[in-house]
Amino acid sequence: MKTISYLILIVFLLFSASASAEFYKYLDENGNVKYTDDINEVPEAQRSNMRSYVESQSKEVPEQQEAVELQAEPEEASPVEQQAKEPDLSANEPESLEDHRERLEQMKMEIDQEYEALKEEQAQLAEEAQAVKTREQNAEYNRKINDFNKRISMFDEKQRAYEAGIDAYNQRIMEKNRQNAAQAQ
Repeated sequence: MKTISYLILIVFLLFSASASAEFYKYLDENGNVKYTDDINEVPEAQRSNMRSYVESQSKEVPEQQEAVELQAEPEEASPVEQQAKEPDLSANEPESLEDHRERLEQMKMEIDQEYEALKEEQAQLAEEAQAVKTREQNAEYNRKINDFNKRISMFDEKQRAYEAGIDAYNQRIMEKNRQNAAQAQ
């Protein structure tokens, strides 16, 4: 489980790094001012007097500010985690251990499928990163990365819910074992 968490952290850090761009200002053969990010487009005669500029960094977008605010809030158990901890008491009957185990197995299968889908999407995004050339492509790619990071966060929440469900199941097993030991005496 820790390797999955580390992998997700590495992916998040890898794709969330900001990129800065350096660009150059020069005059073309008609005397028009041109800007480029490729130094090879600047005529060699002008390279010695040329000025380079660094793209300014914009302020955080609202999505980033919201993410920072959410990280600062104390962590509470999410509804998904609560669902995993508490059995369904629809008919005022406690969930049997067998039903609890089956529910946890179903959650595990869903988590495994989602993990595989995230791995495939990560590979696809890594390939797409190589093809990004224009600002529009970069903006679209960053949108995809943000969506991917949101899905990773939801996956982490489901995984925590599953682990909480396992802990609750283990507590029930230990309680049942204590009761059986007490009855045997």
